[in-house]
Amino acid sequence: MSVSEFVPSEAAMAAAFDYAGLTVPPERLTANYQIYSSTLALIRRASVEGLGETVPAVGFNARWQ
Repeated sequence: MSVSEFVPSEAAMAAAFDYAGLTVPPERLTANYQIYSSTLALIRRASVEGLGETVPAVGFNARWQ
């Protein structure tokens, strides 16, 4: 499955809300599933796949001194 094809299930959305500490009743999740899943899919498409785009805050110094 490519990143552009990602569509989370209702169970995955419930798990994401639970992990974030957000209380979303099952009725509200069912009623707004299309909005929530399309928003999460959009965020997934905008996310960077690989590492290396952010410069480290502290430079690495390999000296033993």
